[in-house]
Amino acid sequence: MHVLLCNDDGIDAEGIQLLRQRWAGRDDMRVTTVAPDREQSATSHSLTLGEPLRVDVRGENQFAVSGTPTDCVLVALKALLLEDPPDVVVSGINHGPNMGEDVHYSGTVAAAFEGMVLGLPAVALSLTSKKVPRQFDAAIHFVDEVLPRWLAEGVGEKALLNVNIPARRREEIAGIRFCRLGSRSFHDHIVKKEDPRGRAYYWIAGDSFSYAEDEESDFVLNAAGYITATPLHADLTDYAALEERRRLAELWET
Repeated sequence: MHVLLCNDDGIDAEGIQLLRQRWAGRDDMRVTTVAPDREQSATSHSLTLGEPLRVDVRGENQFAVSGTPTDCVLVALKALLLEDPPDVVVSGINHGPNMGEDVHYSGTVAAAFEGMVLGLPAVALSLTSKKVPRQFDAAIHFVDEVLPRWLAEGVGEKALLNVNIPARRREEIAGIRFCRLGSRSFHDHIVKKEDPRGRAYYWIAGDSFSYAEDEESDFVLNAAGYITATPLHADLTDYAALEERRRLAELWET
């Protein structure tokens, strides 16, 4: 199996390098890394359209791209790997959680999403703590023993799995639960300051948050020690609302 690795923390980040190293010696897969040349967190599904993209070869089957995670997957599938396309896209391991509404902001999820849009199964992996040094013990067991089996059995056609792994030791993990996205309350605020010339500038700050106590959500289950996995899809249509509002189109005729 040919795996395309990407992330949003940058090609030199600990998470993606660990993932590459764990899979480098396996007989059942080979890995190509195409990742941003610097951190691109919270870039969501953005593309670089106003300037060219540069690709730097960092080693055997390792490419650093001067763009977003979405750029990386697009360049990989439509240029770098045209003659040797991957079978699956794996994005991560992200330094921090990607649960609930955060999946809309996440560059990690966006890289996997781009793979799905382009017809490949994809997995987004996140470690649910930003503390350093990072506790990858449970994540290592997951990527060594569990995820390769999932990939071998097939994630699904044009499918995306969003996986969040607690930053705990293996024996502290309660298990794996497939679940829905949770809902969080954001406490973002804007910090206004002045530069030496008296001009205002702003920082977006938002480290604190709370989440709804939904026992079947990724937030609650992950906090309880479970590895959570949520299938995502590209169709954002609210089908219930669509049926309710079809009658409003009749107003054109009245």
